[in-house]
Amino acid sequence: MRYRKTYYIICFICMLTPFTLHGQVDAERLQELDKLMYNGKYFESKELYKNLSDTTTIPSDLDLFCKFRMAQFLNKTDSAAYYLEKYIPYYYEDFGDEALILYSHLFDAYIELGDRDKALCTYQQMKRIWNESLSNIHTGDKKDEDWRTATEKFLSYAESAVNLPPIKMKRSNTSSFIDINIKGYDKPVFQAKYNGISQTTIFDTGMQPYCLLSDRLAEEMGIRYDSIERSKEVMNETLACARSIIDSIDVGNITFYNIPALIYKESESIPFATESLIKKRKRRKKARAVIDSARAWFSECVFLGLPIMRLIGKIQTDYEHNRMCFPVSDLKAPISKEANLYVYKNDLYMRIKLNGIDFTANLDTGSDTYITVDSVFYEKHKEEMPIGFTNKKNTFGVAMLHQARAVPYKSLKDPVVIFDNKLMQPPTIEAVKTYPLGHFVPGVFFDGVIGHGFYRSIGKEVLLDLDNMRLEAVQ
Repeated sequence: MRYRKTYYIICFICMLTPFTLHGQVDAERLQELDKLMYNGKYFESKELYKNLSDTTTIPSDLDLFCKFRMAQFLNKTDSAAYYLEKYIPYYYEDFGDEALILYSHLFDAYIELGDRDKALCTYQQMKRIWNESLSNIHTGDKKDEDWRTATEKFLSYAESAVNLPPIKMKRSNTSSFIDINIKGYDKPVFQAKYNGISQTTIFDTGMQPYCLLSDRLAEEMGIRYDSIERSKEVMNETLACARSIIDSIDVGNITFYNIPALIYKESESIPFATESLIKKRKRRKKARAVIDSARAWFSECVFLGLPIMRLIGKIQTDYEHNRMCFPVSDLKAPISKEANLYVYKNDLYMRIKLNGIDFTANLDTGSDTYITVDSVFYEKHKEEMPIGFTNKKNTFGVAMLHQARAVPYKSLKDPVVIFDNKLMQPPTIEAVKTYPLGHFVPGVFFDGVIGHGFYRSIGKEVLLDLDNMRLEAVQ
């Protein structure tokens, strides 16, 4: 299930150091690398970076920035902070207050690493730079006003974040399995304890918050929160939420402390955005029944998002025996396989081959779909992607927490899906669909979305290894 932040990150494109190196060709290729990294194109960035490293001399400052971006992609937050610390002095000399963009990344890294002292120093440095630059902000200039709004919003968040209790994780020495339940849910749910109270829970890579739950569940579990007001916090620009801190969460042999949570108003979830498109009353009634069912399912589960999953590192799901465990990474073991996952703007992405074409998509284990191809990607490659079935009716199609939509779609005919050099078998003739994802999926998804239907089909046991950014079958 997709969730997008509407704050924190300052979204302005900034070029790196001037490209006056080995002639026009090298400058253009380095600018291309900069653009690829900025736009979250990990696989393309990696290939071009290796090619440049083999054929030219990359300036030391740009090389530091490349290593920072690659560390970000590969969930190596400590390395990302290290390279950024070394790179910022180069950048600040040329770009002044725009270095705040990089400081915001550094601040987020320190918060994630639990280093409050460095986070506080970074916040104070950002505040000093911003106060010194205020005289250069021109009232009435839209670009300057947008810059001011974004920066002040981030500084407000940062001031609050440095005063919150640090997030901690404790793993017991005993390795244990937790039971999962799939029947009736289509996705593996399990029991976790929140401040000692057991509650149905799901891991969701499409969820950016650490934890998300309904106001009804929060009240039943005794979790305190401020009033839910649209002026304070919204999810995906539509759903009002409130913030809270959960003192402890127990998942198997792991205990988390001081976990931030978003709490949404159950009564306002899953609004039907396209009800008027369904002309027949019988179909509208059926659609509402589906929405009510989805709303009930959402409201009875606590969602643990990608940030908590990244803290855990490895999550192994045994679909044959309906259980899950969290193996510990051997830091001394050599990495034998290349990463096939990466992180960009707090979302998780992977690449497959679809009918012989590279297909980069958001991995969303909270979605029960197999593969959804965005219509933009389909139109670009439609000669290689014949359609087997077209549903032109506005039947109910997609339910997400912030909205539900009736969606006409097409299904690809006999799609050839390759993942990790393995031919996959779509479970049904309509498993690979295409429609305009941008109408309702928030944030960046590149070519499409890969859901739990695909994730589960990888093998009887599936390992999500966020320490080494690998998704693979254990057997």
